[in-house]
Amino acid sequence: MRQAGRALPEYRALREKHGFMEMLSTPELIVEISLQPWRRFKMDAVIVFSDILLIPWKMGMDLKFIEGQGPKFSKLIEEEKDLNLLKKIGPEKDCPFLLKALRQIRKEIGKEAALLGFAGSPWTVASYIVKEGVRSKKVLEYLTEETIAYLKAQIEAGVDAIQIFDSWGGSLSVEEYAIWSAPYIKELVSRLKPTGVPIILYIKESAPLLKQMVATGADVISVGWETPLPRYLTLSGPKAPTAKYRQVAIQGNFNPHVLMQAKPEEIVTQTQIMLEEMKGCPGYIANLGHGVLPKTPVENIAAFVNTVKEWQ
Repeated sequence: MRQAGRALPEYRALREKHGFMEMLSTPELIVEISLQPWRRFKMDAVIVFSDILLIPWKMGMDLKFIEGQGPKFSKLIEEEKDLNLLKKIGPEKDCPFLLKALRQIRKEIGKEAALLGFAGSPWTVASYIVKEGVRSKKVLEYLTEETIAYLKAQIEAGVDAIQIFDSWGGSLSVEEYAIWSAPYIKELVSRLKPTGVPIILYIKESAPLLKQMVATGADVISVGWETPLPRYLTLSGPKAPTAKYRQVAIQGNFNPHVLMQAKPEEIVTQTQIMLEEMKGCPGYIANLGHGVLPKTPVENIAAFVNTVKEWQ
């Protein structure tokens, strides 16, 4: 998950010297933070250090990250006409720091690891920038177009896969999801498919939405830690009802709270249980079901990663 580095002492040392917005927009810092977890643990992939709110920030919305509170916009979108105040972004012009960092990471890791880019889903990004209670398809359409251009630029910069974080998709009912999130993710996926780059879709509270996630056309379904992995196996593998479902891989979903609180030996045991559950599932990607929590001991992360690496 994209917060993999924030539990590391080397990340905290950088955080003491640099503001979060500076870290998001400085190529050298992006490269360093992205590579810190990989240098320690040598996972199979490096996910670039960035944030899902980079797009609205570069569209002209005033964004601040407040310690202990997270991201805050000084003014939210209240009506569709507020969109007229925002500019369309050109990734090369408005996000050169991110694309430069991706190209540098690509050079440094070579073929030793995959490089992952990402963006928030239109619904999830809208959840941060639109006033509570306001729902607008026009805003979602606008964000969809901006996100497609943004992700295509990441692909051109050398990423091997794209992850779409629909972190707040689980706040919607199945019926609401079909209206307010799924159509825009389907559009993202269909427009990015010609690039040949695999697309991963993540939802935190994913259990009720597994069929909708598969139906978006994403290549990999990344599920939250509350979702039992065996439930997914009814959609994937030999018991799948149709060939369409058997072609979708799954990623996840170790509990990050267990990773933070348990002793390393318990983490080894729980990781082995997870891997055994998914044994024989084609394309399974072992991962967490949400981001690494900041106070997670480094030795606990190492226990998880090493157990996956050594699994037979």
